[in-house]
Amino acid sequence: MKTKFFFFLLLISIIALQGCSKAECKTDADCLKPHFTSVCLDNKCVNTPIPNECGNGICETGETKCNCEIDCGMCAGISGPFKLSCVGEECVETISESDVEQVVSLSDIYVDNDKFDLITTYNKPFNVLKDTFNIRMPVQTSNPKISDRRITKVALVGKKNRESVPLASKDVYKQVWPGSEVEFDLILNFPTTESSGTFTDLELQVTYEYLLGTIAKKPLMRKIYRGYTLDWIKPSKPYPCPESCDDGNPGTLDVCDESTNFRCEHRPIPNTCGNFICDAAENPCTCPEDCGPCEGDAGTHTTFVCVNNACVAQLKSGVTQESKSLFDDRNLNAFHLQNNYIYKNPLNVNTDKITLEFNLYNKKEDTSDIKITAIRLFDRTLEIASASPDLILSSVGESKSTQLTIPLQHVPESDPSLILKVWYEYTQNSEVKKGSYTKPLGKITLISPGTKK
Repeated sequence: MKTKFFFFLLLISIIALQGCSKAECKTDADCLKPHFTSVCLDNKCVNTPIPNECGNGICETGETKCNCEIDCGMCAGISGPFKLSCVGEECVETISESDVEQVVSLSDIYVDNDKFDLITTYNKPFNVLKDTFNIRMPVQTSNPKISDRRITKVALVGKKNRESVPLASKDVYKQVWPGSEVEFDLILNFPTTESSGTFTDLELQVTYEYLLGTIAKKPLMRKIYRGYTLDWIKPSKPYPCPESCDDGNPGTLDVCDESTNFRCEHRPIPNTCGNFICDAAENPCTCPEDCGPCEGDAGTHTTFVCVNNACVAQLKSGVTQESKSLFDDRNLNAFHLQNNYIYKNPLNVNTDKITLEFNLYNKKEDTSDIKITAIRLFDRTLEIASASPDLILSSVGESKSTQLTIPLQHVPESDPSLILKVWYEYTQNSEVKKGSYTKPLGKITLISPGTKK
């Protein structure tokens, strides 16, 4: 009897143990699993992935090998000439920094006696989706006759199989001045289906605009990189934008998106100081960052200073003017003049005038009504001043004078070689006759205090 009872208890225990092994859970709390919604159904755990959670076993939109390795796998391995590594949250093709060499070129560029240092830097190999071709141009020496300097365009050209290929082009508007420095980052953009290649015979082209006196000039500065090559690589997909493109300049709008091919661009904000453009409302006194400082010599006798927020030329202290008198003995057959042309050198066009004294030294008996009708002053072929005095000289020994006023010049200081031309008329034997003569005055320094920079 005892044996049967013992066997019955053993059978009940086995059945109870079998029942316990089949039950995974009794409540939902027994099934908790991170990144899953868990419930206990019929003593079994049912786990459903929570959408958009890293760790739910699904590599979903927005998740990559770089921000959710547990779902998407590791970012590692080799892809052609590249290795796979994380840039931001994207797994992209890159090359090791140890395999990159920095190429630096130093040279000079001269234009109308303006001298620029040209410093270019780029990586070899050059990652087309990441690297930039950097250009720095400090102004070393400058021509004092040049003003309103600016660089308006920069372009890079290379050759492949002896054919020229435009690699980069950038429209800019950067003002430069003596002692300043401009910098550009060129993004290479050329059509290709290849992942790597080489360009030879690189040529940098810089459009330089300025005023030489009053003449606008626009030469193209060229730099050919002899002996240099540009070995490039192009990964299969673009890199993400960096976390920040802020250049710390309130004068630029910082942009990075699909429209910029996920590269940072710093676009000038119009009419904002710091945008690299000397806008119409700005000058060296209100925005030296864009227009350059209001300082330095305007010439031998003038200097630039700020007056009422305008950069103007003023006479240097201690400037002395020398009085000049040029004698002109002018025998015109019918009559004979002895003239004096009196002026100061340097001549301040704001306050000084050229005095012209005409003296009738002699005349023929049949000559009368001698008249100085017009006077013009030329800088070579350019007329800079004129007068119509109608000076009448009736008798021998008589003198008459007039003055020429030179208007404000476009530059604070200049050294033109001036030529005086005088028109006259007279009556001889009841016939009115006319004529003219010229007289070189030589080089005279004209200064225009108050002329704006």
